[in-house]
Amino acid sequence: MRTFKLCAGAALAMALVAIGTAHAGIENAGTTAANFLSLGSGARTFSMGGATLGLGDDLGGGAWNAAALGWVSQSEAVLSHAGLQNKSRQEWGAYGGRIRHTQTRWAVTGLYQGDGSFEGRDASGISTGNFSVSSTALGATVAQQVGNLVTLGFGSKYVNEKLGSVSGAGFTFDAGLMVRRGPFGFGVAAQNLLGQMKYGPTIYAFPTNYGAGVAFTHPATGLRVALDANFPNAYHRDVRAGVEWMYKGMAAFRTGYRKELGSPGDPLTGASFGLGAGRNGMWMDYGYLLSGNGGGQHRLGLRFNLGQTGLNSGPFGQTDRPKDFDAAKDASLIGPPVPPAKKKH
Repeated sequence: MRTFKLCAGAALAMALVAIGTAHAGIENAGTTAANFLSLGSGARTFSMGGATLGLGDDLGGGAWNAAALGWVSQSEAVLSHAGLQNKSRQEWGAYGGRIRHTQTRWAVTGLYQGDGSFEGRDASGISTGNFSVSSTALGATVAQQVGNLVTLGFGSKYVNEKLGSVSGAGFTFDAGLMVRRGPFGFGVAAQNLLGQMKYGPTIYAFPTNYGAGVAFTHPATGLRVALDANFPNAYHRDVRAGVEWMYKGMAAFRTGYRKELGSPGDPLTGASFGLGAGRNGMWMDYGYLLSGNGGGQHRLGLRFNLGQTGLNSGPFGQTDRPKDFDAAKDASLIGPPVPPAKKKH
């Protein structure tokens, strides 16, 4: 209980610090680069309104809170696709797991967003031909579980943007903390923290976001509830809520809502819905996001738990054969037990 109180106090302190340092908001919109990083990834999380900072326990959650990676128990691979507005598309993938029998987890991630091509014009309005716009982020994350209550995570990303013949690049960082006690979870996270995007001599900041979240899980009914608050440095602050109901570990039903504060009719405000289904460590997730301007987005995701699918283990999840087992030397170890022969009188 003492450890729990200390960790909860640390989480609250970090949340207050994050709120205090998030002094800027919508007044700085348009002053940051690599804004595609602020969209987020993952069908499961988006179908719950983007609320996951105190709830996440897989690679998908690790994309929002680096500490969520600390709850991953086996190797996982995740793929996600989204069709965005203006015919843009987003592709995201991650692979990672636990380092042998330690409390350390790792993951590598890749994010690509293609915004298509646009017609360029000079100062006189004469067409200069078409140019393409695309963005990429490659990252690595490490998380450590401390006892059975706390996880800490830290990640770094290399970011590259191409605007026709102009390109920019830079490094930025993520960090997070999660605390769990019984059915309750707490989390704080910083995304796209520090670092700079450089376009030649021109330098821009990254779209940093601080967030805090709480969650409640009831394993007996399969119910999970999450509530987050986010404080970006160059956009509106927002509140997100989500609910997930898992049916016998085979199907999931999700819904959520995101509200951009101080911005009526904001396109990011709206409800979301989603479904998930899987078996033997393979899951497919679908999410649909309603936009405040009347549009919508479809998101698809695939998740592979390699320890359960058999791709990363032997039969029954075992990877090693006992050293003292040798079928060639002791055939009696193969097959059902045989009763000893009766003695003749």
